[in-house]
Amino acid sequence: MSSHDAYDEPERGRTFTVVLLALLILTVIGALFGFVLGRRGNGDTTSGAGNRQSPGPSTAVTTQGVPTAVALPCPQFIGDAVKDRDPKAALPLTLAFYVRTDKREAWVCREADGNLWYQGHDKQKDFYNNGNGEIPKQGDNGLLLNTVTFAGSATNDKYVASNGGTQYTLTRDKLVVTGNQSINEDVRESLPKK
Repeated sequence: MSSHDAYDEPERGRTFTVVLLALLILTVIGALFGFVLGRRGNGDTTSGAGNRQSPGPSTAVTTQGVPTAVALPCPQFIGDAVKDRDPKAALPLTLAFYVRTDKREAWVCREADGNLWYQGHDKQKDFYNNGNGEIPKQGDNGLLLNTVTFAGSATNDKYVASNGGTQYTLTRDKLVVTGNQSINEDVRESLPKK
């Protein structure tokens, strides 16, 4: 046995231990990401009333000590309406912005390829994400548009949807409608939270 052989055994054992620990750490990280993505995909973000998805506050995941926001899904009824309007839409939709005033609520949803959709809702009996879950009906108390642009900045959320001569402007402070209608309402709730 040479002096070189005497050092081979401990070195192999140490290498094996390092590789085993690295695999264990990667397995735990993979399981955590799988768990988070699985919860999102299985609808664990649904509200307590029925199986409707609610645009509630986002869940934050910590990656190497840095919080990362998890995208919120848009309500299923919007995805269904978008799919009916555009069968080639890149679903699922994620929530870009949501506002609620005393009388109205509006969502801006993003397709997987980046296209934006606006869903407005004039409350008749209740809001969508309150207990009864009133779903907007196109032409009655709802309006679905795919003519939406982001007009804000990194520190200022602002979306504008157009419907002919009418513009719907959403910010964290106001819901303003100009053109064929004139509405200027204070926002009571907006999502995602900042």
